[in-house]
Amino acid sequence: MKPLHWLRQPTTLQGLSLIIAGLSGAVTGGIDANLASTLLIAAVPLLLPDNSTARTVASAAIPPVVEALEKNAAAGKEPHKPG
Repeated sequence: MKPLHWLRQPTTLQGLSLIIAGLSGAVTGGIDANLASTLLIAAVPLLLPDNSTARTVASAAIPPVVEALEKNAAAGKEPHKPG
């Protein structure tokens, strides 16, 4: 019952929407890696309000993950031919 209560909180829904936006933007290349990292880091306090250790770990792990997602998205695109 507690996870369902957690999912119904407005801050949880806002945090999940920031995560979806940041990850989809990084994967598709629709937004810059810095902006995607900012969105994901902003979501951490919304999802983990009472656990400062988990916040620190999540905030440190986000930039390398976004960078890897962005590189993966760029690797899947065809190079543009001039002319």
